Amino acid sequence: MTQLPDTATQRSPIQDWLDAHGAQPQVIDGSSFAVRFHSAAAERTTMELLGICDMSGLRKFGLKGRDAELWLRNANLQVPKMMFESLPLADGGLIVRFGSSEFFLESGIRNESVSAIARQLKLPHGQIFQVEHQEATFLLTGSRALAVLSQTCGLNFRDGIPRQAVFTRVAGISCCILPDTIGGIASYRIWVDPGYALSLWETLIEICESLGGGVIGAGCIYPELLS
Repeated sequence: MTQLPDTATQRSPIQDWLDAHGAQPQVIDGSSFAVRFHSAAAERTTMELLGICDMSGLRKFGLKGRDAELWLRNANLQVPKMMFESLPLADGGLIVRFGSSEFFLESGIRNESVSAIARQLKLPHGQIFQVEHQEATFLLTGSRALAVLSQTCGLNFRDGIPRQAVFTRVAGISCCILPDTIGGIASYRIWVDPGYALSLWETLIEICESLGGGVIGAGCIYPELLS
C-alpha cells in the first residue's frame, strides 16, 4: 500500500477538488482514495449527522448476456433475483441486477472481489459480455441525508426499499441511488457518470454544509484504513 498516487494510479473524477481541500490520500490496489479530511472524531460526528464521501476508487465491473447469471452462480456468487435488488459480495462489495440478464458489481474497499472476478472471466463463455463501468461513487450518510435528497430529487426515499437501486435524477443529473446502512447509520450510495461527477459533488457539498454536514474521508467508513 502506497501513500501518494503516481501516474499509473486510478484517480477520482473529482480528484482535483479532493486535493485542493486537503484530502489525505491512500492508494489501494491502484486506486486513490481520500481517507481523511479532519480528525477521526470530527468525521464520525459528521457521518452520523450528514456526511458525503467520495468512494469512486472502488472497482466496478459489468456483465450481461444470456449466460451471465449462470456464470456468476458457477463463480460461487449470490445472485439477486429481483430487478434492481442488490446483495453483498464477500469483500464488502455488492452485486446489483440491472436487468433480466445484466449485472453490476462493485468491490469493497480492498478492491479484491471485482478484480478477481474479472480475471476469472475468459471470453468467450457462451453468451456473456463485459460492460465497462467508470461511474463515480458517492456516499451520503447520516440522519439528515434524506433532507438532501428531498431538496434535489423528486423521489420519496422515506418509502424506499433498502438495498434496492433506483434510477433517478439528483439536482437535474441522472444517477443511480442505492439506499443502505453503514453500521446502523443511514446511507445512500450514488453512482453518476464521471463527466457530471464534479458538478453533482459541488451541489451536494453546498447543501450538506447548509444543513450542518460536510465531507468525510473513506477512513471514516472503513476505520481499518487509518490503523
